[in-house]
Amino acid sequence: MSFIINRFLTALVLAAALGGLTACLSGPSQTPAQREADKDMADQVQTALTSDKTLYARHIKVRAENGVVTLSGYVWTTEELAAAPQIAQSVPGVTKVVNRIEVDRGAIQDSGVTR
Repeated sequence: MSFIINRFLTALVLAAALGGLTACLSGPSQTPAQREADKDMADQVQTALTSDKTLYARHIKVRAENGVVTLSGYVWTTEELAAAPQIAQSVPGVTKVVNRIEVDRGAIQDSGVTR
């Protein structure tokens, strides 16, 4: 009988630990207002990127969370790679920019076809 109780208690402890770990990894859920503010910031950064005449931003994706903006995707040149986070940082409310953009090495630079 004690074997069954020990197995049950072990399973219970493991389930509680797994539940706690899952709660920690998922983080606190955002309120609708926070989600809307993040969407607005991402939209503002996307607009700033696409409005810049020196940057072809069609392949850049923007995600925002509590003032931290993450840029991902690709650009054609190293100059665009350097410009994108600077443009994003200039948007009011942006506290940090995480740059995950890559240069597409297969692109033909300064070609009317690729732009």
